Amino acid sequence: MKKTMSIDQPGIEFEKIVTDIQKQLDPCAEVTHNQVLVDRLGQKRQFDVVIRGRFAGQEILGVIECKDLSKKVGTPDIDAFVTKASEINANFKIVVSKSGFSKPAITKAKHYGVQTLSLLPEEKADLGFIVGTKWHADIFRWNQVSIQLHFSTPPIKPVIFDARDLKIYNKSVLDWFTNYLLKEHPDEKKEGWIVGVIAEFEKPHKVQINSSQSYECTGIEFHAERVKDKREKFVGMSGTGFYDWQKEQVSMPKETTISSHGIPIDFHNWPTRASDEFENNGFLQGKLSASMVQFEFTEDVIDIGSI
Repeated sequence: MKKTMSIDQPGIEFEKIVTDIQKQLDPCAEVTHNQVLVDRLGQKRQFDVVIRGRFAGQEILGVIECKDLSKKVGTPDIDAFVTKASEINANFKIVVSKSGFSKPAITKAKHYGVQTLSLLPEEKADLGFIVGTKWHADIFRWNQVSIQLHFSTPPIKPVIFDARDLKIYNKSVLDWFTNYLLKEHPDEKKEGWIVGVIAEFEKPHKVQINSSQSYECTGIEFHAERVKDKREKFVGMSGTGFYDWQKEQVSMPKETTISSHGIPIDFHNWPTRASDEFENNGFLQGKLSASMVQFEFTEDVIDIGSI
């Protein structure tokens, strides 16, 4: 005689996962899968998950409807479940949806006291929703550098120059200042024109402003502006637990693990954010602070501070 093997349908497997998580969340309760209960009219009603327990000395009955669908649960599903659960006088009612809920369905469920939950996705698969961690990133960088020449004799006309062209003894003036920023302010977190350095020469020196012009100067004044780019990124997470659509919170059994998907470190691709404040949505939240590397240290520079 050939033996036959029973293979669970996808919906049944989903129900069993929900049952197992509920057992872990409430080990003192009796949690059973695929139960038939008799309603107050004597009719048999099937429920995917049934929870029995005691609270304040009273018997408590809870029922769970599992929706292993590729679309969001809508209001008709909530209406049908509320009617069925009310007929057995359930004390609490839960709908668990694989693909989330429409906004009207969440509103109606809240009105009738029905919890709206989803499993945390095991993979990054597109289930129509994402559960994860909100990350804020502050990226500090130098925005502007200002250089002012102190002329021995003030020129008749304004002198226009590019800071990158300034040289003393054929060595870049700007390289000295960027070396200074790298050494003295590598991870600066203040914002604004926070750096100001005045290098007074012991005796006047000629400063080249281009290949054909130079001016005798008594010193050079440097300033640098620091800015903060504010970015945010929502990073998904996976694990064993439920996401509550109404409370926007995650509940997970004790001694289980929730893992975050990889955090991309290319901050240029993170959306910008307007505020430093986190929304109080019950999610895990993280904050990163980074300094953009904009310059390379130059070895062969003139020591402007000692000439």
